[in-house]
Amino acid sequence: MFYSRQRGSALVVSLFIITVMGAFAAAMIRIDWSGQDTTAREVFSTRAWYAAHSGNEIVLSKLFPLGRKASEPLACDQTYNFNQEAELFSCQALQVVCKSYAYKDNGKPAKKYQLESTATCGTGQFTTTRTQEVWAKDLKQ
Repeated sequence: MFYSRQRGSALVVSLFIITVMGAFAAAMIRIDWSGQDTTAREVFSTRAWYAAHSGNEIVLSKLFPLGRKASEPLACDQTYNFNQEAELFSCQALQVVCKSYAYKDNGKPAKKYQLESTATCGTGQFTTTRTQEVWAKDLKQ
């Protein structure tokens, strides 16, 4: 008589456990996907940041060549497109805009330069763009 009243209870308990474990598995899959999404965005964001930084460094090296005391003003006032170099970072585009400004430094004419580098990395929903701005000026002679 004791066994006849408990028939089927193991089935109900096992169905409950399977349902709860399925819900946990679905939640874990969602958390894992979210983590992968965040990691992909961070990777592309970092690549874009370093590509933009490298673009500024390239133009600064043209603007202030080694072994010269003054800047090379003709290297500025233009837009550089380094799309081939951007591929080194697995990026689509790298653009640097250079502008020069004349000013007086203790009565002497001088120049200062504004560089703005923009890099775009990633594809689809993971496309990330980073922009860096650098200011530089001639050293006193």
